[in-house]
Amino acid sequence: MRNLGKLKLGSLEKYIKKRSTKTAFPYSITNIDIEIKKCLFVLGLLLFSPSIYSQVSTFHVKGKVNPEYNDNLVTLSTFIGDSIRSIDSTYVVDGQFSFEGTEYLYEASEISMRYAADSVFAIKFFLERGPIKVELKKKSRVISPYTTDYQQYLDSCRKLWDVCTTKGKTAAFYEKGWKDFFTYKFLYKKKYIHNGIGRSLFLDDAHYMNDPYFYTLYDLLPENDKLRYDVQDAYNSRKYQDMQEQLVGKLFIDFTLKNRNDKEVKISDYIGKSQLLYLDFWASWCGPCLAQETHIKELYERYKANGFDILGISFDTSKESWSKALDKKGVIWPELYVGNQERVKELYKLYCITGIPHGVIIDKTGKIVYNIVAQWQQLKWVLEEYYKK
Repeated sequence: MRNLGKLKLGSLEKYIKKRSTKTAFPYSITNIDIEIKKCLFVLGLLLFSPSIYSQVSTFHVKGKVNPEYNDNLVTLSTFIGDSIRSIDSTYVVDGQFSFEGTEYLYEASEISMRYAADSVFAIKFFLERGPIKVELKKKSRVISPYTTDYQQYLDSCRKLWDVCTTKGKTAAFYEKGWKDFFTYKFLYKKKYIHNGIGRSLFLDDAHYMNDPYFYTLYDLLPENDKLRYDVQDAYNSRKYQDMQEQLVGKLFIDFTLKNRNDKEVKISDYIGKSQLLYLDFWASWCGPCLAQETHIKELYERYKANGFDILGISFDTSKESWSKALDKKGVIWPELYVGNQERVKELYKLYCITGIPHGVIIDKTGKIVYNIVAQWQQLKWVLEEYYKK
């Protein structure tokens, strides 16, 4: 067996395509769901003490797999920044395989086995000292002393998530639900912020939601972690989110777009004609945007008599793609599109947009009331709160 400390594997060493999934919206149902799914995928994340930093640790991985896969190659890899590198490999013998090493791997690790041309058993986890049991199958799992703790965290997150997405409740109910959700996650991340799991969860939430505890956790990170590219990327992204929030209370920024007749139309042409104007930023290629269209229509029908209106703004550069999407949506409010990649970048910058769906709410005087409204649930809560005044 090779020395894991060298991080080498001859011909098996390779880099896999970079992984990057970001979005920057607070309380985003779609994005939180993605984050929860990511957590469920890493059921085997193992928690370990900060004292490991100062001592040599030995891990012992013992794995089981159906004996029909005897002689198949099993690979142990570790994530290095945005890539994954193979660091050891072995073959299945009598339905079993094993790995051991003396290096503390700070990054997440993965065990994988290709059992068909296009099929792979894989599980992602953190290596910790001591025995680690692995079962490779369609629903692979890791068994170690600290797995129960992490599983309880996942279960609690899902229960709090269910509360946040309960239908028919008041804005105050949802506000408390989100507060409880973020507070629980903060306390857990704070407990483990000095190891790989705490840092991984910190980065996940930094990219997927507007975590109110971001800066508190960032300050608790070890200094060498703050210099990492992924941490710096999350920090810069959060700073950009803060810029989005700073737009609230300021006058809207005018911009010229085109309608289906290729006539130039300005955002200002729609300001002052309704109590609230919702700028719905989307695109024909944005799945989450299209998925919530039915719900936004329901909100429009419910509140249009109260002076609520919508202006759709698409980042499509192809009029044909945009028009087809409009026909499929069956829109009932004005729709405009950008039509030029350079102007897409310009509009992104003006409203500090980091991704779509994205929404901006403007009042009758032209002031921005809310920014970064990403999901229909958020829009629902905002409208409930505004019109109950």
